[in-house]
Amino acid sequence: MLTLISDIIASNLFLFRVLASVLIFLAFWIFKSSVTKGIVKVLEKLLNRKRQIADHSTLTFVLTPLKSLLAVSGLYFALINLHLPAGFNQFLLKAYRISFIIVITWILLRLCDCASGSFFQFSRKLDEHLDVNLNKTLMTFLKKIVKVLIFTVSGIAILSETGTNVTTIITGIGLGGLTFALAAQDTAQNLFGGMVILFDRPFAVDDWISTPDIEGVVEDITFRSTRIRTFPNALVIVPNSSLVSSPITNWSRMNKRRASFSIGLTYDTPKEKMETCVSRITEMVNQNPEIIPEDTVIRFNSFKDSSLEISLVFFTRPTSFADFQRIKETVNYGIMQIVEEEGLSFAFPTQTLYVNNLSK
Repeated sequence: MLTLISDIIASNLFLFRVLASVLIFLAFWIFKSSVTKGIVKVLEKLLNRKRQIADHSTLTFVLTPLKSLLAVSGLYFALINLHLPAGFNQFLLKAYRISFIIVITWILLRLCDCASGSFFQFSRKLDEHLDVNLNKTLMTFLKKIVKVLIFTVSGIAILSETGTNVTTIITGIGLGGLTFALAAQDTAQNLFGGMVILFDRPFAVDDWISTPDIEGVVEDITFRSTRIRTFPNALVIVPNSSLVSSPITNWSRMNKRRASFSIGLTYDTPKEKMETCVSRITEMVNQNPEIIPEDTVIRFNSFKDSSLEISLVFFTRPTSFADFQRIKETVNYGIMQIVEEEGLSFAFPTQTLYVNNLSK
């Protein structure tokens, strides 16, 4: 009986190897999700033993490429089991190692995407000096640097696996670096400008800024340029070198916002009525809880060509444009009511023409 079985196996050895290879691949394919979940659970326990570092959803997102690695591993071991020619096995080994590098790169890129700001902080002391917006800007900038490094190392590793002389390539890159640096002076200036923006902190992502040439909200800061969304909703890309060399007004860092305008009353306004009107407007403005009363200046300012001018200067606590306009509107309605109740009139540009009728 054993002899018969041995004869059957010997005569159908390749067929049995094919069946075994199919079973190997199916085993890896079926259990790849279970194995990945098991690894996630183990890492979750290890990382969160003392404090919360990574939650379950984050680890699942980062380690999902392991499923692809297990599937590729199953295919590799299944093909190796077929005892193919030695040259083909060497090709399979190189392909498998390259696949391994690609999956590890994929995992590192996912880790970079979902990493919290704490992974990018240089020290606790630096973190204390970074506000939320700068953290966001710095994290975006550093993520791009890390991704470039990951792609570079991965590319070198893959070239090395293909048998390419990596040392020669690196040497060639070094020799061409000087020429490239001379040709990329503007890019270098923009890079240093980006570093100035990050560490000098004239603005950060989500800040509302204005320069002599542009005004809008900062959307992104890259190595070369800063992307600004203007209020007409156009995206303007400004080179960092030109941005840091011009005056920058950061409106988002206002702790109060200044309103300054004037109104004109007619010249037939009595002195007593003018004093009462100025007093009531001052009281009305200072009673608004969104206005800082200590900084309010409302005075009968000057004699204009067609009006008696009252100047108003006050500061609002809210600094957003919508709130600022709303507060000014409330003040304007109050001024209209006071002028109407005092029986006064707003002036408008007028001219009086005197005609001298000379008799002949």
